[in-house]
Amino acid sequence: MFGSSPPFYTFNPQSEPADTQAILQAQFGDAITLDNRAEGGSASTLLNMMAGVDGGGAPFAQRIQSSKAQIVLDAHAVNDDLSQSLGPYSDALVAWVQAVRVAGKIAVLEEPGPVCDNSRPYLANYVSAMDNIAAQYSVPLVKQYDYLQTIPNLCSHYTAGIFPDNAIFQIKAQREAAILAPLTRQLIQQPE
Repeated sequence: MFGSSPPFYTFNPQSEPADTQAILQAQFGDAITLDNRAEGGSASTLLNMMAGVDGGGAPFAQRIQSSKAQIVLDAHAVNDDLSQSLGPYSDALVAWVQAVRVAGKIAVLEEPGPVCDNSRPYLANYVSAMDNIAAQYSVPLVKQYDYLQTIPNLCSHYTAGIFPDNAIFQIKAQREAAILAPLTRQLIQQPE
């Protein structure tokens, strides 16, 4: 979600959130903005974000209280597979959903795309945990993992096996916007 490009952890301004914003602005106007608060690097895990040690500031439950966002999307899983077991990840994902809702915002989860470097052998398990929590808590879900695996020569679109190119960012953005657009429309149509 950060939009990393080689050299590693360098922010790419053409990223999935930037592409999603362009799609939503084309539908709803320039007032729609996406604020990409993703942190890059291996410290960017869900547990670290919840604890406030991911480089983004205070613990997440505090951060989200002061956020002006109406919809909050989380896409953690790739680095989590490197950093902790599935149980703590699942517990943190439930805590994330609850924190977003306590703050009066709409929670959305997004599956990661697959990786092509064999360094995350259990990523499919994290995706499954996310899908189960989304279903259990009625959280809108952007399904990316299985779909992206159907793209011919997918790994040719990745650098170092984990950094997608702009073509993959655009595909992911279209799928993300398809979930966010109805939520955005509902918010726009709600009386103040």
